[in-house]
Amino acid sequence: MSSGLRQAGLDAWCGPATPWVRRIRFCRPNRWGRLVLRRWLRVVLLRAVALGAVAGAVELWFTGRKDVMFAAALPLAFAAFCWRCSLIGIVLRPGEIVRCSILRHTVVPAGAVRRLHRDSWHGGLVLETRAGEEVDFLWFENSLWDLLYDFSAVCEDAMRAHARQSRGTVHTSSTVLIRRFTWSPVGDLLALSAVTCPIVTLIARA
Repeated sequence: MSSGLRQAGLDAWCGPATPWVRRIRFCRPNRWGRLVLRRWLRVVLLRAVALGAVAGAVELWFTGRKDVMFAAALPLAFAAFCWRCSLIGIVLRPGEIVRCSILRHTVVPAGAVRRLHRDSWHGGLVLETRAGEEVDFLWFENSLWDLLYDFSAVCEDAMRAHARQSRGTVHTSSTVLIRRFTWSPVGDLLALSAVTCPIVTLIARA
């Protein structure tokens, strides 16, 4: 690939660490030129909990209770929430920095980045645009995973490198932040199931 993150010099990027840790957490763009930064331990745990909640809902369906649909809605809603939480992450793609939160993602063109700095009030990492807008990354700071993986420093270093080098290599047509709802096939299906279960029960009783 001759453009995007690979051209920006992040083809073999792996963040600040000792040589041994670098081998463990080696980060490089995928075949679409995107570098995904997530706390993968948290992702695995949250999705395991979500699958456990779905298994609990399925088990309820076989109990034969009259209010089984109402009872199954709660674990399904919990599973949808856990799955949504597992989507939190940062995606670096050609010319853009994307912050993914629970319900929506914010796309920041690399050309719009003015600076990355530490907020004086809460000390968290904040991205400031040339238009004066701010995007915070509190979800990626000061966790137990940082003690083992130094994830906050990895995210900060990667975003700084990407914003600095993408300005000269990737031409973006817009410098405006874009905020969109994040669609999740699994999370949305679980949420739809949680809403549908009581509706089906009410229709059956009518």
